[in-house]
Amino acid sequence: MATSIGNASLEPLLTDNYIQLEMQKFAVKLKFIFVFAQAFICLFGLFGNVLALIVINKKSLRNTSSSVFITYMAIFDSAVLVLHAANLVRPRRKLFIHCSLIYLTDVFTFCANWVLVIITLERCIAVASPLLAKRFCSVNSARYSVYILVTVAIVFFSTTFPIVYNIHGDPIKKKCIIRKQFQLALRIFQPIVMLGIPDILLLSNFFTVYSLIRRRLQHSSNDERLQMRVSDVNSNRKQQQLTIMLVTVNLAFYLFTTPAMIIYILEITPPNHRILYKLKRAQIISSMSVILLQLSNATNFIFYCLSGQRFRQGTIEIFNNGLIKLKFFYHRYILCDKQYKLPIDQQRASLAYSTTAARASFPTANLHTVKRKCTM
Repeated sequence: MATSIGNASLEPLLTDNYIQLEMQKFAVKLKFIFVFAQAFICLFGLFGNVLALIVINKKSLRNTSSSVFITYMAIFDSAVLVLHAANLVRPRRKLFIHCSLIYLTDVFTFCANWVLVIITLERCIAVASPLLAKRFCSVNSARYSVYILVTVAIVFFSTTFPIVYNIHGDPIKKKCIIRKQFQLALRIFQPIVMLGIPDILLLSNFFTVYSLIRRRLQHSSNDERLQMRVSDVNSNRKQQQLTIMLVTVNLAFYLFTTPAMIIYILEITPPNHRILYKLKRAQIISSMSVILLQLSNATNFIFYCLSGQRFRQGTIEIFNNGLIKLKFFYHRYILCDKQYKLPIDQQRASLAYSTTAARASFPTANLHTVKRKCTM
């Protein structure tokens, strides 16, 4: 979808040569600035998504349906960012590459947005009805849901792409262009399917938050918590933290995609005036909508860290381990100090940190329960 935004040409309205020349110069400068911004967002987003894949698959967060969904969402987001970066550096006059980028971008964007919807509905079931969660919110069901989503996306876009797009392209510009009879329909249909319907379904987060608060109030008394098993308490805390993380990501999805969807729909009617500063402003807003869509694929890691305690602890642990290994590599292979060994406290830093993090996330009531079992 982002590849289609900003393609509406204003040239038919610019009959005056001066305005045309000024807009062409402005478009070149604007493209130069936004290329650097998009490149930075793509690199930052790829780094964050890869780090999210590493952290979410650690032992403390693994083996849950939400971790499976987050893993695939990070993969889809990374694919979208890679395709955006490839679109920035793609060779000119390569029709096959241009058509492939548009097709793959649509497929992975669809999967990235709709897997967030599936996560939301799955969390809603898990929080509202724990009995149904044991049947439908398993790791295998999460994987099957993603496989079905990818299959539907491939079949749908493979069927509609040759119909909507002229795959033979523009003979002059060598681009894969939209057929004239589908231009208006695609500009309405695409944001509705990609963003509009997911926005409506994501409103179920209000019910998820309400159910989560109600469950916390039900289990707030110390007597009830002492009677719970250690595994149950750990599982509940893990599920609650994952739910909070995903709700935060959903809010970020609204923050970035809703303005972009509005801008994309409003561009159906191009400006009918020749006021230069308004035309430049419209061009800037159109380019900003692309940035917003890229931010929705690149910033999930930030919101995971802000809202998830275990995710934040796992991230810090990975950075600490990386710094220790980097220091060892520097002394051994850069300074050629073959006798260098890490101090004992640094060798055990990652183990000590992980133990401290586990104790911090381990409820006090669990310790009392373990002590009671040991004394019996």
